[in-house]
Amino acid sequence: MVNRSLLKLGLCYIPVLLALSTNFWNNTLISAQQPGKSVTPTRVIIDADTANEIDDLYAIARGLIAPEFQMEGLTSAHFTRSTESNDSVQKSQKLNEQLLEAFGLSNRIQHPIGGDRAMKSPADPVDSPAARWIIERAHAGSSQNKLLVIALGACTNLASALRLDPTIESKVTFAFIDGDFKDGKWGPGIFNWKNDIAAVKVIFESNVEYIHMPARTVSVEMELQKVDVDRFLRGEGPGWELLIQRWDTFPRTANKPKKVMWDLALIEALLRPELATAVTVGAPIILSAEHVEQFPDNPRRIKVFKAIDADRMESDFWEAVRHQREADANDAR
Repeated sequence: MVNRSLLKLGLCYIPVLLALSTNFWNNTLISAQQPGKSVTPTRVIIDADTANEIDDLYAIARGLIAPEFQMEGLTSAHFTRSTESNDSVQKSQKLNEQLLEAFGLSNRIQHPIGGDRAMKSPADPVDSPAARWIIERAHAGSSQNKLLVIALGACTNLASALRLDPTIESKVTFAFIDGDFKDGKWGPGIFNWKNDIAAVKVIFESNVEYIHMPARTVSVEMELQKVDVDRFLRGEGPGWELLIQRWDTFPRTANKPKKVMWDLALIEALLRPELATAVTVGAPIILSAEHVEQFPDNPRRIKVFKAIDADRMESDFWEAVRHQREADANDAR
């Protein structure tokens, strides 16, 4: 069995460069960073139902400290299946604002609020500042300089942006976590998927470049240990303290020794492709939130992660945190 603590201590930090290209995934450049070499980071918006779980906070923090990402927004998502207005997105928005303030990034990263309900049908987008921001930033680039939008919750804002302005299709890459994929077969998701199945249908039936992380059988392997959270984050600044406080006070994790970090697995897989196994497959036909039809020959092709190296992802997370703490300490001198 791998001793995770020893692995963390022994791992050298090797930044992986993500090159912008027409096809984000197929043209990802993996190389060690060379001194003085100019690096163009990937333009990113993270869209999160932050108040629903604690793993969103850890995933967002990983994105915030990644030199490979140029963070162009942190948007909030709802976390109910209701197509009626509800306050869950306000809860996510409040936590997003607290996190950015704690990291001193409130004035540097835009954080518009997302839609306050699920789409009633694939033809009915939920207009919101978040959806409009995705559209704006998509048009700031091109098919050669795509915006990567990472959905950690219901993909309402992504699908709504695509419906409100279909011309962004060639200018964005969408990544989403939930719906299952095991042994070459698709299955329904367990939460995000069900919270807006109409939005999922919009994306799966579009031609947008798309990357999928199954939750039930893949990202479930990614965990953090509370003892490590306390050891590596306590006393390291307001942003990191917020992550500890959220673990300690959130009802489903208070006094728990470990936590599945569903969303962190997606961020790590995008930053470190060598730590995940991806395949290109035909998109399924989505019949409902509970049922899909297999369509392996579907011309609509998507990338899906079928496995991850969870131990190395955990080690990479802690090494990235250590590297950031050292950078912060040097800046303070």
